[in-house]
Amino acid sequence: MFEKQGLRLFIDGTGPGYAFEINTLTSPLTVFIGDDAADKELALEKSTTSRGLLTVQYNEADLYGYTNENQDMVDSFALGKDALLSWEYGVEITKLVMASYLSHEKGKKIDLTDQTTQKELESYVPLIQQGYGKDVLFG
Repeated sequence: MFEKQGLRLFIDGTGPGYAFEINTLTSPLTVFIGDDAADKELALEKSTTSRGLLTVQYNEADLYGYTNENQDMVDSFALGKDALLSWEYGVEITKLVMASYLSHEKGKKIDLTDQTTQKELESYVPLIQQGYGKDVLFG
């Protein structure tokens, strides 16, 4: 787990005579949001806090592979076949994200095999999506 702003992909390696590092939180542009910012929550869409350092990636779609996923979907659709990542896969990922929010809001682990939990997730809207991000972050 990594508690910092944004999504981070980090890879490093060393070998005989070489070393490399990829860190997607390293960017040519960073922005610091202070206490006096007018709408901190809006300004820091992907941050885990309402003030502090935000790394800005100018081409986030390519950086995280979204462009390739979208192209695979378009190409597969044109060929009349399923994409590498199916609709069902996307639904399961969304359920996991929603379950994470639900678990945090309830303050406990939730059982994803429980049918009551599955039913609750079908119509669940996280507090942060309802506009209560400040309350969620600062309790």
